[in-house]
Amino acid sequence: MAVQRVLILGGGFAGIHTAKYLTEMLGSRKDVEVELISEENYFVFQPLLPEVAAGGIAATHVVNPIRELVPKARFRCCRIVEVDVANRQVLIAQGEGLEFVALPYDHLVFCVGKVTNFASMPGVAEHALAMKDLGDAFKLRNHVIRCLELADIETNPLYKAALLTFVVAGGGFSGVETVGELHELVTRSLKYFPRIAASEVIFKLVHSQDRILPEMPESLGAAARRILEARGIGMVLKARVKAASRERVYLGDGTHIATRTFVCTVGNAPNPIAKAVLAAGSLPEAEIGGKKTGLFLTDATLECVDHPGYWAVGDCAAIPNPNGPGFCPPTAQFAVRQAKTCAKNVLGRIDGKPTQAFRFKALGMLASLGQRSAVAQMLGVELSGFVAWFVWRTIYLSKLPGFVRRVRVGLDWTLDLFFPRDITQMQLIRQDRLQVNHYEPGEIIVQQGQIGRELYMIVRGEVEVVVPGAEGGPENVVAKLGARDVFGEKALLEDTKRTATVRAAASVDVLVMSRGDLRSLVGQFPVLDDYFAKLLRERYPATFTQAQDLTRALSDAEPSARGEAEPSSRAQPASTP
Repeated sequence: MAVQRVLILGGGFAGIHTAKYLTEMLGSRKDVEVELISEENYFVFQPLLPEVAAGGIAATHVVNPIRELVPKARFRCCRIVEVDVANRQVLIAQGEGLEFVALPYDHLVFCVGKVTNFASMPGVAEHALAMKDLGDAFKLRNHVIRCLELADIETNPLYKAALLTFVVAGGGFSGVETVGELHELVTRSLKYFPRIAASEVIFKLVHSQDRILPEMPESLGAAARRILEARGIGMVLKARVKAASRERVYLGDGTHIATRTFVCTVGNAPNPIAKAVLAAGSLPEAEIGGKKTGLFLTDATLECVDHPGYWAVGDCAAIPNPNGPGFCPPTAQFAVRQAKTCAKNVLGRIDGKPTQAFRFKALGMLASLGQRSAVAQMLGVELSGFVAWFVWRTIYLSKLPGFVRRVRVGLDWTLDLFFPRDITQMQLIRQDRLQVNHYEPGEIIVQQGQIGRELYMIVRGEVEVVVPGAEGGPENVVAKLGARDVFGEKALLEDTKRTATVRAAASVDVLVMSRGDLRSLVGQFPVLDDYFAKLLRERYPATFTQAQDLTRALSDAEPSARGEAEPSSRAQPASTP
């Protein structure tokens, strides 16, 4: 008998547990080969990510190596390029992405989940912090500590207020748990920052509906709101985020919030792999009210409708809800149970045995609120406060894969009861890097008098260059610049103060380039050197009278290492959204 190949795409809850259950059911059988494909070699226990962001749990304690969790399955850490349904093979990029390999399969299980997508909100992708994976949690923690460090020495009250305003968008589980944990991190850390008063710190939770935690009973949502508001966390309800810039969050009602910390937990979209397969019409796509969902349409056995050998589990699947109309909710407890049913049915198909329908009723829902409080519904019983928090921790500790990880998290929680939070900021990302910043009309991009450290190239939109009027008169707009125009070059070269203010005349995206990045680019592409030399001669004929090597000029203008690494809070956007 030929060996049957089962490919599982994705290393989240659905993928890991499908591989785990299937390999356990196979035992010592050699006629079925199970292979799991993921771009990461670890599994993240996502319910604990907000605590990682708040410093309550060490980052490595909520991850498990996939090879350790599913030792009997073959694991391949690589990028999925394409699913070729016609030829029943998956094309992957492996060997550092330099080699394409086609993997044949007899059964294919989609567990690819969803991805973050902020495309409908200008500037959010560039300036918001997400809460999706381990890297997001680690980045958020360092960013919050950085804001406290900057606020402690900031003398401008407006800038200080923005540094101490923390905005979280999304009133579901992720948003509520994140704002609660971040509030605990900040309030417990303030004793180390003597120049920051507790009254100066502002937290806001933005949510599009009229109540938070809409997935839970209304009474528990109301209880969660009371607990959070009692700590001073403001609720901005029935409001949607329209756009974001480096220093503001814009809402749909025309108002905005000045902040340097914006966490967005909304904006999910189908995984690109699932989207491509469904767009090609290779597999059926679920619809709700005649609108396509980007989800694989399955029957009750988790097999794609009318396509034997194709299965979908978790967030990427539209699985009939066994408890009522609609589809199963995209939660971890459903994904784990779906994975077990899928594993049984895949093996049943291989052995020619009947398959079974997915059956499961949610045991309950829990949401942590930080500071030893939570809300929970367990087997129809509603809990809130400390008791719910204790239940929350007990359940999630028991669900955390691996005995060693449970011990480590348990120790983290125990130590957290007696010791302060660690406020060490680990800056692992190079500060000067290319990035795109978004600004809304009227926002200041470059302030007159600031030291020039960056070059700006307009990608989209329009800006205006403004100088003060004579003897305190009205300001003068001396120039307007549009797409493909450049500004900030002279101050960057000479390390001098900006001679004018540049502000957004319309919604605008600008590419921000540090001196180091610019030097690297022009050093490799002579055509850029020629372009900037010509630009300088045209704009500043008295200073730049002849062609010169821009790379050399940049090197001559290089500031001290300390000056480049420790700019003021107003001049350094790299660690802020």
